[in-house]
Amino acid sequence: METKNKIKQEEVQSKDKGPKERFQRVFNIDKKNSPFDEEKRTVDIAFSSEEPYERSFGMEILSHEEQDVKMDFLNSGNAPLLLDHDATKQIGVIENATISKADKVGRATVRFGKSNLATEVFQDIIDGIRNNVSVGYEISNMEKMETEDDEGPDSYKVKWTPLEVSSVSIPADTSVGVG
Repeated sequence: METKNKIKQEEVQSKDKGPKERFQRVFNIDKKNSPFDEEKRTVDIAFSSEEPYERSFGMEILSHEEQDVKMDFLNSGNAPLLLDHDATKQIGVIENATISKADKVGRATVRFGKSNLATEVFQDIIDGIRNNVSVGYEISNMEKMETEDDEGPDSYKVKWTPLEVSSVSIPADTSVGVG
């Protein structure tokens, strides 16, 4: 996304610690490179990463190596875009999905339906209200990873099959989302 940054710096007095700097950023979004297309009702999203997530068995790390992720269903044209992982609230479909080798992130283009619920969520995304995304998946294999640190939970590299992508209010992986 092409942006122009303007940084404004102001001195702010703190009662306890003296002067502090405050920064503001202003972004002008180039609509041609926007993550959404209102006419086609599509949105570009990042739906997964290798960010560790604590589960009951330890730290789960979704592998983003090509051989470890089965993308067939997600690219079938039948994979659903859901609201909050609720299978009764399908708001669209996944048009295409890839795993980026460069940054090890799952990315997709999703298309929203025209139902009232889908339109409401799509508008919230356009308005910048609803930007969090999550992925639903099946685990096909887990391998315990060797670590130098014996403290803390064990970490597991997970081979997986994504089955759906959801627009959510609170994601497990905060490093992904719209755009």
